[in-house]
This record gives sequence, structure tokens and C-alpha cells, in this order.
Amino acid sequence: MTMSILLASSTRLPAPVEEEATPSRHGATKSVAPKKTLPPTERGVGRDSVQVVLTDNARATILYLKNYEGKAFSDVRPDEILQQLRQALSTRFSNVSILESSSASRSGGLTMLFDLQAHVGSISFTTNTVSFIATFKSSAGRTIQTISASGKSTVPYPAFGLQFSNAVSRAFADFSQKLNAAR
Repeated sequence: MTMSILLASSTRLPAPVEEEATPSRHGATKSVAPKKTLPPTERGVGRDSVQVVLTDNARATILYLKNYEGKAFSDVRPDEILQQLRQALSTRFSNVSILESSSASRSGGLTMLFDLQAHVGSISFTTNTVSFIATFKSSAGRTIQTISASGKSTVPYPAFGLQFSNAVSRAFADFSQKLNAAR
């Protein structure tokens, strides 16, 4: 039985609502202090572009997963993780770039550090796990938001497939839900 999770594409959030003066019952307008807004680099998640930097741990995990790629009964595809990451982020950002090297080229935009851990179950009834922490940082290096997500699946009996993709899908469904809730 294959379980598929559809990641819903959400529309971009509208611009922040600014309060306007409200008329009172006597015809005069009530003055409201203008809302303080943070500069664009400090507003939080939801900008035009994001640059994803893989941590050393994420790169090591992807190398670990490549050992399972192409083996009999294996559905482990390390590229699927980066594809789902790009897909999840593209619902919130118009430009997503993923750097696989450790050095970030600071372009003044938002940076996301992607720290990934995964384990592939080897025999029936063992657990596949995918977990990661996405840390969003401003161009000044200030942490704006940290989102952690995880997913699990169990290797079925008989183990004619690992069902690792289910763990990946569940982790990114969790991430997408938390990303949509972030402000």
C-alpha cells in the first residue's frame, strides 16, 4: 500500500495590514499610532528569495543516503529531499537557490541553514526517520525563525520495499505546515 501526501501549494501572504484612523460616534476621527514595522531584512519568513545552505551534517546525510540509491527494493532517492525542500519553499518564496557547498554567498537576502538527519531501516518492522532543522537568518546573520520537522515510516513485512519515501513525505508535510504557520 503506497501512501501519497499531496503538498498543497499556498498563495503568498498579503502585505501587512496597516491600521487607519477610525471615525468615532461623534464624527471626529480617532487617531491611531502608526504600527511599527521591521525593516525588510528583519520581518521574518516570507520574502522574495531565500538561499539554502546545507550544513556539513546535511551533506554527510545525503552521502549516507546515496549508499542506498539503486539497490534492490530501495526507494531511497537523496535528490528527492532537495526537490521537496525546493517545492516547500517555493510556496513562500519566488526565488529559491540551494547551495551544496558550505560557503554562503551573501547577497543581502534571507539565508536558510538546512541541517538534515536520516536513518534508513534495514529489515522488516524497523523505522525510517527523516528529521531536519531549518534556520532562517537575515543578511546581518540574525536568526529570524527556526523550524524543525520530522517524519517516520516503517519497513513493511516482507521487506520488498523500504518505504523511505513515506518518511520524506511526512517530514516535508510537517515542514510545510509549520512554514505556513510562521509569520
